[in-house]
Amino acid sequence: MDIKDWNFWYNITFKATKYVKNFDLVTLNDNIITEYDGELLDIRIDENKPPFIAGEFGVSEWNIKLAIKLGIDIIQLLKDNEGQDIYDELRGVIKTDIDIYKYNKVILIQNFILHPNYKKRGLTEEFIEFVYRGFYDDNNIIIALVKPLQDNPIDIDFFLNQKQVELRRVPKNYHDVQLVSARAYYSVDELFKKSDVEMNEYKLFALANKCGFNRINDSYLFMFTPDKILQRIYEKKEIEQKNNGLI
Repeated sequence: MDIKDWNFWYNITFKATKYVKNFDLVTLNDNIITEYDGELLDIRIDENKPPFIAGEFGVSEWNIKLAIKLGIDIIQLLKDNEGQDIYDELRGVIKTDIDIYKYNKVILIQNFILHPNYKKRGLTEEFIEFVYRGFYDDNNIIIALVKPLQDNPIDIDFFLNQKQVELRRVPKNYHDVQLVSARAYYSVDELFKKSDVEMNEYKLFALANKCGFNRINDSYLFMFTPDKILQRIYEKKEIEQKNNGLI
């Protein structure tokens, strides 16, 4: 593990908004799906500045155990949500590669985007550690959609044309907010300049493997195994103990 950004990681925190439904909202039986929208924040306390949004993510949690009890057809529910890449891909691999019915919950990492200044600094690994801490269980499965954002029609439209980022310019002043388009904030247009599709995918696949994900057949879905992230946590703990003079 490269620790050159240790102090940088130290100031990163995660904020997630959880959306839970007791009734169906958009499609039949979608109340078994819990959605999380979140941000990676550089808290910048030492600089007396408001948190800087380093990135965003989206996660879905499917309660498979409850779905089975209620007699819900997961394949049909995925069909009812067709058009979303991760659901379309999942429907394909359920038939041939994964028995999701043996898990209590399926955790789907739908999207992840970073501000240009925060790329290549270990934040993807930090994010996956956050997902591991919050969602991993021997009875759960974590699956990520690993696909260039520019090749995902729904997400690229969202970040190009719909999403706005709220920036606070003064600490603790929640009324002083500036709205900036996600298109500009995350330099989304720059993604389209990376025209080598094969290389784009190779880089993302390599990063996913580094974080403990293994590709499911020839899909864009990768299944998480905890060994690499656990090792990273052990190493960070040992470094922290050394820094505090405990070992």
